[in-house]
Order: sequence, then C-alpha cells, then structure tokens
Amino acid sequence: MKKLAIFRLRHAVLPTALLVSALTHAQQPASPTPASQDMGEMAGMHEKAHVASTSLTVTFGTKTLTLRPRDLADYLHQNVTVVNGHTKASETYAGVPISAILTKLGIPFEKTNEHILLETYVIAEGTDGYKTLLSVYETLAAIRQADAIVADAIITDGEFGPLGKDGAFKLIIPGDTRPQRWVQNLKSLTFKTVE
Repeated sequence: MKKLAIFRLRHAVLPTALLVSALTHAQQPASPTPASQDMGEMAGMHEKAHVASTSLTVTFGTKTLTLRPRDLADYLHQNVTVVNGHTKASETYAGVPISAILTKLGIPFEKTNEHILLETYVIAEGTDGYKTLLSVYETLAAIRQADAIVADAIITDGEFGPLGKDGAFKLIIPGDTRPQRWVQNLKSLTFKTVE
C-alpha cells in the first residue's frame, strides 16, 4: 500500500514540476538562436540597402579621386536611354561617362594607354555592399556604341530630377538587357589591372 501511495505521489508531482518549468522558461527572454541571429542580420542588411550614396570614391592604383554631387555636376554630361529589364520600361539618365572620370585621374582613353586599359577591370560597389564587375573596354562607347555612365539624374517628361532611392550616383550600363550590373547607391569604382 505504501508503494502504491509513493507511485501516485510521484505521478502527481511530475506534471506539476513540468508545468512550473515550462512557465519559468516562458517568462525568461529567449537567447538568440543561430536562425534568429541570421534573420536579424538579414534585416540589418535590408535596412543597409536603403543607405543613400552621397559621394563616390574612384581608385586606380595609387590615384584616388573623391567626387560629391557638386563635383560631378562640373563634368560634361550625356544622356542615355535604356530599357530596364525588370520593369520593361524605358528610362533616361543623365551622367558622366566612366572614360571622363578616367581622364580626370590622368588615364585618358588614348593610344598610349590602350594596353593598360585593355587589361583593366572595374569593380563597382554600392552602399549595401552589392558589387559588379566589368572590363574598362565595356564602358566605352567606341566599343559598345554607348558609354557606361555614372548617373546623377533621371529625366522624366523632359525634366531632370534626382535619382531618389537610388542615391546620389548610379552606375548605368547601356546595352545590358538585364540591369544586374547597374549599381544603385554607387559609392566606389575601383580599377584594377590584370597581372
């Protein structure tokens, strides 16, 4: 009889202990799991994606040039009309050809620099860390019939306007049927030569 009473007591205590344990854990803040940490980091990346570019750093070897919107405004601009592969809409941008920026760095597109430029590529990076790569020759109208530009304005109904959520600068590559290599909120252009 004593054994039966102890058995019943144990079975009555166990559910109560489990309930108390569950309530105690429910009141404590949960420590972040790897999955929740990843989600937090992804949310941070999403927020970071909306950081507007305010300047552009251009680097070629030991030469560096930092451009702000007012600096780029002093360059000779050209307009390019492209079809955005995502929206299927025609868009017109105003901006400065990459070749003009190279000229400002002291590396103009001319015969004496041709071999250097043939062996050079550029990494374009946005404020969110998004990067694309293209050869310098791909940026030239002489090769692709239209210059790749650093856009600082969009033209809508004949009116020049800011790029809005795309920041102060945006890389536009005419001729690309998909805009994956266009970089919004462009913050840097880094030129490197193949060794």
